[in-house]
Amino acid sequence: MIITDPTSPEFNSYTNVADLKNFASARGNSLPEDDEEIETLLIQAMDYLEGLTWRGKPEEATQPLAWPRTGINLNGSAVVGIPLKVIQAQCRLAIEAQTVDLSPTFSGGGEVTQETVVGAVSVSYAEGSSTSAPYFSWLSGLLRGLTGASSSVNFDVMRG
Repeated sequence: MIITDPTSPEFNSYTNVADLKNFASARGNSLPEDDEEIETLLIQAMDYLEGLTWRGKPEEATQPLAWPRTGINLNGSAVVGIPLKVIQAQCRLAIEAQTVDLSPTFSGGGEVTQETVVGAVSVSYAEGSSTSAPYFSWLSGLLRGLTGASSSVNFDVMRG
């Protein structure tokens, strides 16, 4: 069951099934008919988002998810609540979760299909056997200013 109330100890999603359906429909994306399957996609997207490094710090030390946060400024204004960009990221990731495993297990790399040593080393891996987490270039752009190292500390760098 999806709980979108940040004050609830069971808070587990930034958005709900109806909002994901609207988001997907507006962009021409399809989703499963079954709402429980859609909830699963939202939770998989949340798991991915929870693995990111966010700026600022959680509003409450005991909150179950990373957002809402404090100490973040975008375009000169303090970020309050859960930004629309974070909700959009969860929706896009939920759509991606239909075809991409957002949380693959690590098995030490892809299956080696060929290895040759003649001068330089050449290694070939089986297609689709890598188990590293997927990277989405659009996600970096969407969450710019919300993820990564905080830029709140300023210092001078001098060459000696």
